[in-house]
Amino acid sequence: MKLREFPGALALGLLASLGAHTALYGGSHEMGGAFHGELVTVALAALGGLLVAFGALAWTGSRHAADGSVLATRLLERLPGLAPVLVATALCYAAGECLEPQHAATALLPLVAAIVASATLLLLLARAAIQALAQAIVAISRPSYATRTPFWLRRAVPVFAVAPAPSLRRRFARPPPGANDPRA
Repeated sequence: MKLREFPGALALGLLASLGAHTALYGGSHEMGGAFHGELVTVALAALGGLLVAFGALAWTGSRHAADGSVLATRLLERLPGLAPVLVATALCYAAGECLEPQHAATALLPLVAAIVASATLLLLLARAAIQALAQAIVAISRPSYATRTPFWLRRAVPVFAVAPAPSLRRRFARPPPGANDPRA
């Protein structure tokens, strides 16, 4: 995992762990016990910060991108992959469970399935959100009036050379030099 993907993996991992806990236990108890409100606040703040960071990257990169799909591809390189998000989800889930008072344990298979499903779903939603953000930023940052046509799309206008008609040719204003010679 690259260092620039670490904050995104933590933010998405915390949010995915909250989703996995909700999928497993429903409303029977809250993740983190007394610290549930703080966990939700941190998760939403991290998600908002991630959205602002990707928005700023999209805004600054929109000047150099041909369209939104190019910009989205550049931004998706900074989004963590599935493996870092899965690891962060599992670690955040374990940390949240350590904060809770003792309760009945869950079977391992549903726990792993919930963690994988929530991390995968959240990562797919993040990818879709980044692509939509890139399209929106490019649409906003481009001027709506006369856009420049790339040079490879410009069509050469054929120039036809038209010879002037014989009646439009310029005539001499004076007679030829030999006509005024008195010796002739």
